[in-house]
Amino acid sequence: MIETPQTADASPGERRITRRLAGLAHGGVTEPIGPFATHLAGAYITIAFLLAAPVYPLRPLFWTLAVGLPVGALLLAPKAHLKRVVLDGPAMMMVAWIGMSVLWTRNPEFGLFSVRRDLPLVIAASLVSSLVPKEVVIKAIQRGLMIGVAITVFALVFFPETRTHAADGVYALPYPGWNGFFIHKNVMAPYLILALITTLIWEKEPTRRGLMLAVIGVLLIGSDSATGLSTALFVGAMWAWFRFFHRSKGRWSTAYVMSSLAVALCAIMVAVASLSALANAYGKDLTFSGRTFIWQAVISAIQDNPWVGYGVGGVFWDPRSEITRQIWRDVGFAIPHSHSGALDVWLNFGIVGLAIFSLVFVSTVFRGTRLLRSSPELGEWILLILAAQFLMSLSENVFLGSWLVYIAVIRGVAQRELNDLARVATPPADQSAAEPEPRSSLGPLSVRRD
Repeated sequence: MIETPQTADASPGERRITRRLAGLAHGGVTEPIGPFATHLAGAYITIAFLLAAPVYPLRPLFWTLAVGLPVGALLLAPKAHLKRVVLDGPAMMMVAWIGMSVLWTRNPEFGLFSVRRDLPLVIAASLVSSLVPKEVVIKAIQRGLMIGVAITVFALVFFPETRTHAADGVYALPYPGWNGFFIHKNVMAPYLILALITTLIWEKEPTRRGLMLAVIGVLLIGSDSATGLSTALFVGAMWAWFRFFHRSKGRWSTAYVMSSLAVALCAIMVAVASLSALANAYGKDLTFSGRTFIWQAVISAIQDNPWVGYGVGGVFWDPRSEITRQIWRDVGFAIPHSHSGALDVWLNFGIVGLAIFSLVFVSTVFRGTRLLRSSPELGEWILLILAAQFLMSLSENVFLGSWLVYIAVIRGVAQRELNDLARVATPPADQSAAEPEPRSSLGPLSVRRD
């Protein structure tokens, strides 16, 4: 906090000048990024969260044109801010490996299409999320999620076919489950889980918060997604746990940790002991709608090409592909994906790709944990999203695709926040010692840090 005793009654403009001078004296970047760059960056984050899902199917040309927004934001941003943009090493390694897999994919045509459509989105979202302050990014994400939920409600009301699924795979007849314009209910449910976590953490206006949570709850129930409903309950429990953690002022006391582990262990034991009853409650059997057969078939396919996988788009997208037909024969019916996050990465990108993704995931966990004390809401948001993603990955593909975009944005926000906190904690001593204390026409500055 900056105080100027001589300017206690100064105009807002004079106080703004004083704050900038004081910030520059300590090596800080206090000049705003600029309205045009800020709006372009925020608009792109919003659009990215709509494109990645996808909430509504759009032509590939729109994906290409949308990249103009982050390019404009980066070109208009001052150099001082461009220096703070984070080039995310692990995320870029994952992007590079996915792009390189075009060289050995079993489906080159679709592989090239996927790379040209998806990877610029991941790269641009990563860079832009670290360019602007976290408040801008969070607001943009909230806006994108709210628009996505509104589009889903519109689809369900006016397009009856979005309330059921056509027969496919293990189902011989159409089966219930709201999906909106999403390709499947188990694609819509993870998007709603992301919206649920973001609303719980960041939405402060009571009416809007209550309405958003109610709509998300209705959509999750209507989706009839066991993965989504289970994860929603898990998110609620974790959110309550964080509330108790914050009330303890973030102290990791032995009693608190041990009691938390005991409760978690009891919950796991009850779930395992009641697995059959839980499956029946969700309308499933112990094969989880044939997922156990799918996992066995995918593992068998992985053994033929374990190190680099079958490449981006190399499996499931082309029914003429021999590897796809082999998996379908082993399963006994046609499936669109491997129904497991880890197996999906391993199948498509091999052990190398799985190792790189593990680095991305684990390092994001570390960033979220570090932020729990200095920026608790941000740390809690990151860890809840990662925990939900891990839980959903046990039965759905939520490690790549749209979630790679989400994680890239989360990592950008987290690293920007950590860098800002480090900059505030350790101002450059050599600059402050070498330069005289700046003065303005308003008088000498007095700087105090709260």
